[in-house]
Amino acid sequence: MPGCFAALGTTFQGRRRWKLAGGGSVLAVMLLMSACASAADRPCGERPAASAGAGVEAILRFAGCALEHGSPQEALKSLDSLSAQDGDSHFRAGALLVEHKLYAAAARQFGMARRTYKDAYLAGYDQALAYLNAGDYPGAIRTANELLNHDHETAELASVAAAAYLKNGQPTEAYNALRLAAHLDPKNEDAYVDLCGIALDRDDYDLGLEIAAIGLAHLPNSERLYLQRGVLRAMKGEFREAEQDFATAAKLSPEDVLPSVSLGLVSMQMGQLDQAVDGLRQAVSRHRDNYLAQYWFAKVLLQSGAAPGTKEGEEAMAALRASVRLNPDFWHARADLGKALLDRGEAPAAIVELEKAAALNPSASSPLYLLAQAYRRQGDEARANNLAARVSKMQAEEREGFPEASLKRIIREGTSDFPSSQSKP
Repeated sequence: MPGCFAALGTTFQGRRRWKLAGGGSVLAVMLLMSACASAADRPCGERPAASAGAGVEAILRFAGCALEHGSPQEALKSLDSLSAQDGDSHFRAGALLVEHKLYAAAARQFGMARRTYKDAYLAGYDQALAYLNAGDYPGAIRTANELLNHDHETAELASVAAAAYLKNGQPTEAYNALRLAAHLDPKNEDAYVDLCGIALDRDDYDLGLEIAAIGLAHLPNSERLYLQRGVLRAMKGEFREAEQDFATAAKLSPEDVLPSVSLGLVSMQMGQLDQAVDGLRQAVSRHRDNYLAQYWFAKVLLQSGAAPGTKEGEEAMAALRASVRLNPDFWHARADLGKALLDRGEAPAAIVELEKAAALNPSASSPLYLLAQAYRRQGDEARANNLAARVSKMQAEEREGFPEASLKRIIREGTSDFPSSQSKP
């Protein structure tokens, strides 16, 4: 474009030197401006055409340029020119599309690559993974099973199938796929962790404990499995045993905040508030940027009786503010911050936090109940009564607000049922 504008400037200078007849000068300028606009519209040049003998490198180079300039349709049209028999070029095209998060299109390219690519398993695995990331779970399941049923039984592929089944609302099939993954690779930590997660979600704690025991027999230093077993034991009411598992997990991975927070929650559940305060204060000192540590430190201080204006009360307020700052979408922290502000008589500030908490989770009754109180203190009886009527029709206080069920949330925060979104090397 700079060259176009430079040429345009020369034309205008020429008009001052030579008077062209009629509208010739205007026509020349218009033609030049049109050429400049066309160059701007096609920063990557003309799309290579296979019919014109365009090579693979030119096609891929154009597609990459088009993607960089925000023209995915141009890139996809270019990639359509690749020979159906050239598996290597389709594999490279798939990797290019994954890089730009065009997963559905990438899955199509990896599928074409499988026909002739030197490593059909690798192309198929990447196809299944691309389908998974595209949200096409049936496609991921179909592709993974095609490979698994044709002498490509690997733990990583079974894990992809399990993730797709789980996202597709098929927990039984996901469980079976993870069992296969653990069988194929007895030291596959992810498989055991995900199996425990499914058992936890289904409230089948005994099965989860059996899985954790098998996993720990193969992986005796797995912090994640000790953490999972601790949660399963806590859900059964075996708090002493859970405490031991969380302590072991904390020793194995002192840099991980989840075991320390879990220890604090178990202490709260057992009524050992002083121990919980000390443990969560240490967790916050080591993990100041973790919103869960900040939130539960504030919760245990408030549960211990920290009042506004006291040292502990100020600590709790600071921790709640930190939790909200670190994760603005964590509605529990916003709701408790709103309550703390309301207890201080700061109704307008409390309303701001409580309205945000209610917006983040419209099905939660506690923010609405507190919001009704805040509106009433502000003299807004109409809105207060409206909210009170809504709360009366909702279920009682959510169990997920209590420490026992919060352990499930902590596990979900620290684990994921998705394999890596990156193509294999």
